[in-house]
Amino acid sequence: MNGKNNKIAYLQLFFAMAIVGSTIVVSKLIADTFPTFFGTSLTLVVALIGITPFYLIHNKKNKTIPTKRDWKYLVLQSLTGVVLFRVLSFYGLKMTSPVDAGIITSTTPAIIALIAMFLLKERISRNMWLGIVFAILGVSIINIFTEVHSSFEGVNDKILGNLIIIFAVVCEALFTIFRKKTPNIPAIHGSFHIIWIGLLLSVPFAFLDIEYSALRNYSFSDFFPILYYGIFGSVIAFILWFDGVSKVTASEAGLFTGIMPVSAVILSFLFLNENIEWYHIIGIGLVLLGIYFGSKKKLEPTTT
Repeated sequence: MNGKNNKIAYLQLFFAMAIVGSTIVVSKLIADTFPTFFGTSLTLVVALIGITPFYLIHNKKNKTIPTKRDWKYLVLQSLTGVVLFRVLSFYGLKMTSPVDAGIITSTTPAIIALIAMFLLKERISRNMWLGIVFAILGVSIINIFTEVHSSFEGVNDKILGNLIIIFAVVCEALFTIFRKKTPNIPAIHGSFHIIWIGLLLSVPFAFLDIEYSALRNYSFSDFFPILYYGIFGSVIAFILWFDGVSKVTASEAGLFTGIMPVSAVILSFLFLNENIEWYHIIGIGLVLLGIYFGSKKKLEPTTT
């Protein structure tokens, strides 16, 4: 039964990360159109509208009241995985490409494993350490050759953008770790709470960030990425991820975040006409090797 639950959890985590990967592409569209905190708040308004009916129905059948400790970790989840991840992603994507950002997010499994070791006392195997090294090498190569092969004046901005994306990845990793601290909160409940908390945290900055004179210039199509991010990138992805993470270890869940960069890079190439350079391929290869070695222990049969 446990094996069946794990398979369901793996599917939930896989699809959640595929959706999150697609939001890297959508984030680029939002970042190019809306001020950062204003765009963040709009995605959360859509997400809150979308999830509230499901939360109310679920809460009638399974009423759950978070404890004081739960509220602390729900706020931390919202701050890291909802607000800071979005804000840093939007800022970073104003300066770097979705391809670079997508590949950099592939370090999430390594970062989750490292944080889980310190905060959750999870042991890191030799294979996981090897995976961490490969992931770091992959991202380092992307940053080094971005600087070497870029001749335009904005190369320093692009490197800075990549660094900001790395901080966003750290926030995403902390989001997963903090979720392990609230195992008694159902997925829909947790998603609902972190969305409305995130909205409260970001709205004050949105009023300072918004360009009121530009509001009349937005077209209806400008809001399509907002709708997608709000419904798919927030409601659906959060519910899948919340439920899946509850059934596996943090390091195990972290491995599935490797789906995120693959989704982001492929969709960037298909929909944004982004160029994929040779060093991107090498970077992806090293990161995938990292994911392979990090998950290898799960593929080896146990002996008695």
